[in-house]
Amino acid sequence: MKNSILQTESIRDLDPEACQRARMARDVRFDGVFFLAVRTTGIYCRPVCPARQPAERNVEYFRAASQAAAAGYRPCLRCRPEAAPGSPAWLGSSVTVQRALKLIHAGALNEGSLADLCARLGIGERYLRKLFQRELGVSPVAVAQNQRLLFARQLLQETALPVVDIAYAAGFGSVRRCNSAFQDSFGKPPGAMRRQRQHSSASPHIRLQLQYRPPYDWDGVLDFFARHAVEGIEIVEGESYRRRILWRQQAGEIRVRHLPARRALELELRLPDLAGMMPVVQRVRRMFDLDANPDVIATALEREAALATLLQRFPGMRSPVCWSVAEATVRAVVGQQVSIGAARTVCSRLAAAAAPGNGEARVFPAPAAITALDDCHFPMPARRRDTLRAACGLLTRESEPDEEQLLALPGIGPWTAAMVGMRGHGQPDAFPPRDLGLMRAWEALPQATESLHTASERWRPWRAYAANLLWRSLGT
Repeated sequence: MKNSILQTESIRDLDPEACQRARMARDVRFDGVFFLAVRTTGIYCRPVCPARQPAERNVEYFRAASQAAAAGYRPCLRCRPEAAPGSPAWLGSSVTVQRALKLIHAGALNEGSLADLCARLGIGERYLRKLFQRELGVSPVAVAQNQRLLFARQLLQETALPVVDIAYAAGFGSVRRCNSAFQDSFGKPPGAMRRQRQHSSASPHIRLQLQYRPPYDWDGVLDFFARHAVEGIEIVEGESYRRRILWRQQAGEIRVRHLPARRALELELRLPDLAGMMPVVQRVRRMFDLDANPDVIATALEREAALATLLQRFPGMRSPVCWSVAEATVRAVVGQQVSIGAARTVCSRLAAAAAPGNGEARVFPAPAAITALDDCHFPMPARRRDTLRAACGLLTRESEPDEEQLLALPGIGPWTAAMVGMRGHGQPDAFPPRDLGLMRAWEALPQATESLHTASERWRPWRAYAANLLWRSLGT
């Protein structure tokens, strides 16, 4: 069963037989990979739902919750589809659809129109609707609406926010629209769906649980953020990660800790504007790589004997991502030919120099702020300073430049572009060539009998995870 259903991660159609075995076993590995809808009840569930198992003749399978909702099914009140880990399952879809979904998940249709989204994609509205219908069977607006509904449901279940704030935070724009969506989907208003328990409203922080598919190498992820933490902005203390963020030109804060018994991370956040909550949550999910399917990745990489041993030592390997593409780009350029510790120091100095006033409200500096700094604030060779300024100029014009745009800049080569791909865009196949740490880790493995470059070609499309696994083995 394992291989047959896991391999559907890269295709659009689901294998009903494999899905049946997975849902009958309530296998947590497939939570969020697919959803099942029951024709006799009109409800759709996660495969781990504790409710009585329906007869297979009454079951219909969907890749995404939005597809089940578009087919007229209501979300289950017991297993809460909104709490399922997300799925990176759109690998079988076109690049344009993938880009559109990424923007929609970041809230592009909460504050902007479909025309605005199409302008960012460089295509027409009719063509985008046609692509979504062909690839996913639902419209872009339906995907966004279902995402708002499920996010609002999660806020109702896990926070003490008033319904009016929840409607705003989920991107509905008004309480009336939120009430209407809940009435259509659940047959009751949002207030009637709140859990019957006491919430504390004294805390200025909002706490949400972000679920993942086990196993999850929390120690490895936390160690990554600890080693790269920029003083004054990020801190790893005990078993939690905390950092200040710049959101809509105002400072906010996030704190993340592990809840292994719940197969989730707890996100605690304080934001200046609740309307930014959904895209912030999505960014945190990307940072901690919560939507990865570790079994799919392990199945592919364990074919390499040298990596199989490491996978047993570090189950649930993840590929962490920086807060933004801009931050990843700055870190990659600063980190050229210097140690991680030295790069952290430089980033801290740049942040202090770019911070307004006395620097107490320090956040990772925006590209425009770095470009405006005097030469004396760049503790690096002049050529690297010029490269950093050129990269920041590009980031000011283009928030998420692609590899081709980066490589066109003087001083940026394949290693830097690959690091931006891995730590900025979250590309699963990014692999920095001639990285000294990777070569040292590879050569230390007894089973490594050929060059890293040759072996790495067999690890596609998961080379970023192989890289993180090798770095993890160094213990530094």
